Amino acid sequence: MNKYERHSSVLPWLMALLLSVLVVGCGGGGRDPILGTGGGGVAFAPPSGAIIPGAACAAATGPTIPTVTLSDPTSGNQFATTSTNGVAGGGKLVTATFSLAMSAATINATTFALAPAGGAALVPASVSYNAATRVATLTTSSALLAGTSYTAVIQGATSANGVPIGCNYAWSFKTVTLAAAGLAPVNLGSAAPFGIAATAGVTNTPTAPTSHINGNAVLNPNATCNAVTVDNVGGFGLCGGSTPTISGIVVTPTYPDTSTANAVTSDLRSAFLSITPVAGPPAAGSLAGGTPIAAPTGLGATTGSALVAGQNLFYPGVYTSNTSILIGNDLTLDAQGNPDAVFVFQSASTVGSAAGAASPGTHTRILLVNGAKASNVWWQAGTSATLGTNSEWQGNILASASVTMNTGASSCGRLFAGAFTAGAFVFDSNVVSVPGNASAPPTCK
Repeated sequence: MNKYERHSSVLPWLMALLLSVLVVGCGGGGRDPILGTGGGGVAFAPPSGAIIPGAACAAATGPTIPTVTLSDPTSGNQFATTSTNGVAGGGKLVTATFSLAMSAATINATTFALAPAGGAALVPASVSYNAATRVATLTTSSALLAGTSYTAVIQGATSANGVPIGCNYAWSFKTVTLAAAGLAPVNLGSAAPFGIAATAGVTNTPTAPTSHINGNAVLNPNATCNAVTVDNVGGFGLCGGSTPTISGIVVTPTYPDTSTANAVTSDLRSAFLSITPVAGPPAAGSLAGGTPIAAPTGLGATTGSALVAGQNLFYPGVYTSNTSILIGNDLTLDAQGNPDAVFVFQSASTVGSAAGAASPGTHTRILLVNGAKASNVWWQAGTSATLGTNSEWQGNILASASVTMNTGASSCGRLFAGAFTAGAFVFDSNVVSVPGNASAPPTCK
């Protein structure tokens, strides 16, 4: 017996479960709701030794059938054993976000299981469900082993209306030490399923097409859209006749309760500080040692230009500008074959992109190559962020103040305004996607 509390009698059940997942349609031909890949996807190694391709679901689907829309850790990624996604005593949190409100009674250690490759299912310290955020959380009883693949499975859970999930859901991740992982993943806590955040309300223009969010939104404390109070039932309400659409819910100081919005805002501020230099701004952070970005701080180069490190090419690491960061044309982020590589760009002032023409015209693009993922790219703005017309943005922006998206700009990455001051969010025919969200473009990971 190692330091894990194991329950060997669970192994036969988990083997049968995982094999049934493989046989009954959670494989070939479908779309992986996390990775967006087709049949075949990523091969996992569950304890039974069976190979589960992707966790795609070919079973019945529909607006009343619950699905898992996001997991943490995300499928196929690495997970630092010493990251902050844990609890006292070394236990770690593994979460799954559902598309619909679930029956809390059906979220338990039987329906939510975690096992290391080649081993028995772990007996968790707890399995819980937050009805406000639709998040199920499995807390392990001890630290996870480094360098080990784990598979999580959800099966048998039902919605609050008694409808079972359309397909058993499985995903995998691998634990590594920080030395092996490089820069640690950024922990967003309860803010992970949110596409936008604003502390000073949302503004949206009536320009077609209407703006859309693939993920949740949190408006706290100013829960307004175009100066009109939102409907407080999970949507943007009338929004002065220009309502954004959303594949998710709008959380306010009073919806779905009086605590969720404050918890999300608190976790946003903690994440902001975790990628802020020790000297600030606006408050002392904890991430030191960034490579200075040489002045001028305009990054990128025209399409087809030679790649120059520090100008239009960056490798994993932390990069710091004592002024602003403005991206024009093409900027390439190269993960060098490591799909878990983390990029952090720290700006003492603004973060933004130059305006451009609609495709196929020239406009700002962030290009992710050799395994780089938007979910692992972070932009910290000491003041505000502005995405220029038709920009194709990649990565998460955490801004102290406001976030503005000009006409046609899109983001594969969360955009959070108001980490430390009043921060409004301005839309103008835009799309914002949480990487890995089931409704996001398949390439947004």
